[in-house]
Amino acid sequence: MLKKTMILFAAMTVLVVLMLSACSGGWRESYEGFLDDLVGKVDVEKQLRNVDAEEVIRDKLNEYSEGQTIWFQFDDFDGDGTSEAFAFCGKAGAEYLEGVLWYVNENYAAELKESGKWENPEIVNVEDAVFLFAENYDDGLTYVFGIENSKVYETAVSGMFSKLEYQGGTDFTAEFTSYDYFEEEELAKQEEPTTKKYWFYIKDGEFYEYGADDSLRRADLRKYEAGSDVMDIIYKQGLTDELLAKYYPNATEEELDFIAEEAGYFHSIMLRENGILHLNFFGAYEDCFYITFAVTETSSEIIDCGRGFYLPAAVEAIATYPAEEEAE
Repeated sequence: MLKKTMILFAAMTVLVVLMLSACSGGWRESYEGFLDDLVGKVDVEKQLRNVDAEEVIRDKLNEYSEGQTIWFQFDDFDGDGTSEAFAFCGKAGAEYLEGVLWYVNENYAAELKESGKWENPEIVNVEDAVFLFAENYDDGLTYVFGIENSKVYETAVSGMFSKLEYQGGTDFTAEFTSYDYFEEEELAKQEEPTTKKYWFYIKDGEFYEYGADDSLRRADLRKYEAGSDVMDIIYKQGLTDELLAKYYPNATEEELDFIAEEAGYFHSIMLRENGILHLNFFGAYEDCFYITFAVTETSSEIIDCGRGFYLPAAVEAIATYPAEEEAE
């Protein structure tokens, strides 16, 4: 009985509002006042403008594209007062989206990537700049687009890496594939490429890479407890226990003695401004290996190790390097 009474009261309230609006000032003012009382201040004009703009943009997308709209993100992404949208048109698979990636505003629609298979895209907001991250199933690369003054652009890191992922703040990581299995490039290309993580950041809406200072020496690595311990292990047995277990799981005692004798020669030690430190060194059988540390002023820990060499930068054109200390 109480429920029916409440429903009747709500219906009567709406009727009263409509009657009042017909007599004084129109429906919009009364509607706003009614909503203000119920749920707080609302901007009906803005809501209606957004609905109208979204409808216009959807119509523009339908005018240019074919197939069903299977993913659609609408907003004023660059904050200039004009709304835009990113969209996929095609069909949704069980594990991916299959279709064409679009950018749309009220004036035109632009096809950003041809038909392919994609993971669900991600909209990332960093320092008031908004980016679309779309991982492609076909080539395994991440494509990244931004918007400025209602115009879309492809970023400097787009289509160059796999698993480009936001890490918080202004930082990103990505996987970069290169042929560095052996020191000699031609020999390395006869083997499988190696894939390693690299580090990036955004400043003033642009992507940059944390480039590494590769002028460090062994004394610099020994400043850190983890680095000193690793150096001693490598000098003793050629590789760390983890690398031996991963790449030589069935090695005989004779083979382990050979590895200890032939491996462990340092190639380079490099430090990035975000505290990532790499040790590149030679293994037996002409293999190359790396160990990566995360270091601070008071601590250090191993976060990764594997086959191949780290480069000072994956993309030299966007790399920045640690500032050199001023001479006293």
